[in-house]
Formats: sequence, structure tokens, C-alpha cells
Amino acid sequence: LQYTHNLPKWCAAWFQPLPIAILANSKTILFYNQKSDAEDFEERTKMPTPYELKSQLKLEGFFAGLPTLDPRGLRQCQIDAIHGLEDSFREGQKRALMVLATGSGKTYTACLASYRFLSYTPMRRVLFLVDRNNLGKQAEGEFGTFRLTETREPFNTIFGVSRLKSATIPNESNVVISTIQRLFSLLKGEDIVDTDEESEFEDADIHPIDIPDTPKLPADYFDLIIIDECHRSIYGSWKKVLDYFGSARIIGLTATPVPETKAFFNNNIVVNYTLEDSIRDGVNVDHRTFRIRTEVTENGGAILQGQHTQRTTLYTGQTEDVVWSENKNYTKEELNRSVINPAQIKLVLQTYKDAVYTEMFTDPQREPNFDYLPKTLIFALNEKHANNIVKIAKEVFERTDDKFVQKITYSVGDSNALIRQFRNDKEFRIAVTCTLVATGTDVKPLEVVMFMRDVASEPLYIQMKGRGVRTIGDAQLRTVTPNAISKDCFFLVDAVGVTERIKSTPRPGEGPKTKLPTLRELLEQ
Repeated sequence: LQYTHNLPKWCAAWFQPLPIAILANSKTILFYNQKSDAEDFEERTKMPTPYELKSQLKLEGFFAGLPTLDPRGLRQCQIDAIHGLEDSFREGQKRALMVLATGSGKTYTACLASYRFLSYTPMRRVLFLVDRNNLGKQAEGEFGTFRLTETREPFNTIFGVSRLKSATIPNESNVVISTIQRLFSLLKGEDIVDTDEESEFEDADIHPIDIPDTPKLPADYFDLIIIDECHRSIYGSWKKVLDYFGSARIIGLTATPVPETKAFFNNNIVVNYTLEDSIRDGVNVDHRTFRIRTEVTENGGAILQGQHTQRTTLYTGQTEDVVWSENKNYTKEELNRSVINPAQIKLVLQTYKDAVYTEMFTDPQREPNFDYLPKTLIFALNEKHANNIVKIAKEVFERTDDKFVQKITYSVGDSNALIRQFRNDKEFRIAVTCTLVATGTDVKPLEVVMFMRDVASEPLYIQMKGRGVRTIGDAQLRTVTPNAISKDCFFLVDAVGVTERIKSTPRPGEGPKTKLPTLRELLEQ
């Protein structure tokens, strides 16, 4: 035991003599704790873990029991995220932001962090906040399949995982998955109905909230809060819910942090793995832009006097046939917002159909078979616009069935089932959505993302574009798209000019972006 008293100078130690001595060869492990009543070494069947040593030595450090991270099965960005997170918490930070590109495994990293904290620290309850209920179901599935545990058993067989579906939380729940709206309803003691209707966070100025005088959960109920898609879910009055659970440490997950997000997390960014990084590493694929320009999308159009149109009252949904009494010009900004032009929709879809195998997917080994049109996700502006796109797409692609093109919005019922079908079904080729599939949804076989609506927010645009970046194995791709070869990129079909507008929009803190002159312009000068 003299080594515990006389360490070499190059060995670092918190104190001497060292309390623990372990002797081991290829067959036997002998363990001795000098602070115990034992008089001699005890034989052990395995090496003690840091958590066991912490318990035996009665160390007070909250994170002293965390073991070294095993890198097997992890991407480097996930390793960096866990190391940065744990170092940050050890240093006393209460909030930490993980910036991880779409497709790089944000939820998987959150599962790993939850497992390590629940296993090796005094933490006992984790709240996993999502901004849509269908993403809560997806997260629940990931916690169920996560097996990077000591025994390789699924996470949900070691710790209780429950999605908030009623006004009570099961006592055995270690991880609670919820939207912030549902959590607020729980605090108020309201009944909770398990539907997919809750979508993006409502405007707090329109819906101010106050924590009730006698909340149904104590303020220290959660030890850790993980906020998925945190670039848009923690502001306004909803922040009062997070403030109520003020003793909990908070982790934010996002691919697109905005200045408010960074400020909320005190600029404590523990990992910053960008989309460009993920493409470089082969985690994601890059995109190619296919721009569709029409006279109406570039310059607007007109409704002529005497023209037969349909007018819909948004509040009631009532539609009536009318004959226009005078000429009316409309701008490109009004297109698909207050004016829906079916002829324009048909022109865009026909242009896409004509180009898909002649200008986009031109590999001679890929048979130009429209039964296996590359999986296509179309972003519409609203429900009415989406209905028109579905109807006209059937005409353009000459389909009479109800599977080839379908709408995935909150009005369709079981949106999760439709997303699964779109991901796995050979016959379901075109999905039309508004915002339901804009963030977080994983459809790896997706090869075309089409914008038939403009997007004002650059973070939302990046999220929407990110639906196409996921990689997929060649054999797995061909199970749903038999004529495909491989997915080494995806196509972004821009029918409204969103890609050009986003590029020209200055980021916060920047001045207006100026257009660089072309070579021809320089020569003319």
C-alpha cells in the first residue's frame, strides 16, 4: 500500500494517501478501501465504477460518479456534445445549448445525456419538452430503442419513460415527454386529451399565462429539462413555465439557434456542429436547387372581370362560387396567401414532372418511372392551398387513387401513421404539408423538397430544407423507391424564390447584403 502514500510526481491526486487500492491481473481483482473497517483486500468480480467509488467514499461532488464516456456507437459530434455538457455542468453552469445539425442525432444525444445523469448522479426526473405532440411520440420511440447502456438493455426497461397524456404522471416515470402547453395544463389541474392538434407555440402576447397559486407539481419536481427545437419554444409567457421549475438544469437542442436562444442559454454553447460540418463528414447529404420561375410567381397576376372564381371565408371555411365584378391585380406576395391560382399550381407541378427525369435525376441507370417518382415533400401555405395542390397533382400525374399524393396536416387525423406510410410505402410518392412535417420529422428516403410557399424566417427555412438531408443506405432506399440508385444529394425545388430571398436577407447584426457584380458587368465597366 506504499504507492497510496508515495505517488510519483507526475501523478495527479486530490489528496494523499489515496483511499482506494486495487490489485488486478488477468484472473483476479483485489479491492481495498482504507477508510472502511476491512482489514485486508477483498476479491471482486469486476472493477468498481466511478459511481460506486463515489458512494463508498461519500464524496459530495454532484457529477463525481460520471464514468468515462465509451465512444463506441457514437459520432464525434455526439462525443463532443456530452463532454462539453458535462464539463459545463461541473463548472457550475445551469444552462447549456447543443447546436447539432439536422440528422446528426440530437435526440439520441439527449437519450445518452439522460441515461448518464439518471444512472450516475442524484438526478431522478427528466422533462423532455417538444413543440408538437407527434414529435413527442417520435421521441418516446427513440428512448425505447436507445441501447447504449451498461447492459445494452433498452432505456425504457431501465428507467420509466412516459409521454404526458393525462392529468397525472406515473410515479415510476423518470423521463416525462410533453409539450409546454400540456405541462401548463397539468400545473393548472386541467384534463389533458391526447391528440396531435397542438402545434407551434402560441403567441404569448395574445395568450398571456400565469402560473396558478397552487400548481399540481412542486417547483423542484424535475432535476433536468431538455428542450428540443429550443430556437422557438421558450419565449414569451411560456417562459414562465420554465421559470417555475427554476432549480432544474436546462439543456437546449437545436440546429438553428437564433440570438434569443443563445441569450437564454447565457451563450453557453457546448457543441456547435453545423450542417456544413455534417455534409463534410458524410452524416448528411447536400442539396441542389432547381428553380421554377413563372410569370405569376415573379410578377403577380390578375383576376379579370367576369371570371368565375371561388371565395372562401377563413373563419367559417364556407366556399361560394362568384363572378368577379371588376379587374383585380394581385402581387406575387398575395399569391397563395389571399389568392390561389389553380392554373399556376398546375404549371409548377407540370414543370416539375417534365424536369424530374430529364434535368434532375438523369442517371441512365434510373428508369424514368412515375410510379416510383422520387419521394417528394411539398410545403404549402395553408390548408386550402394544400387541398388544391393535392387535387391538381393527381391531374398532372394522372392518378385516380388516393395513395400517390396525400396531405399530411393537422386536419387528417392520425398524422403519425401517414408519416410512417410516406417513409415506408412504395405507392405514397408525394406528401403535401404546411408546417406539420417542417421540423424534427425523419423521412430518410425523401429526395425532393419543394417550396410552393415563401418562408419569412431563415431558421424555419433551414429546418424545412433539412427534411431532405438524411442519408440512407442504397438497399433501404430501393425498398421504397425501386428505380433509385443511391442518395448522394437531394433536390430543393424552389417555385417561389425563397432560396434567393433567404440568401439576400441580412442576419441579425448584419447590414443589407449587396449583390456582387457578374464577370460580364465588370468587363462592361
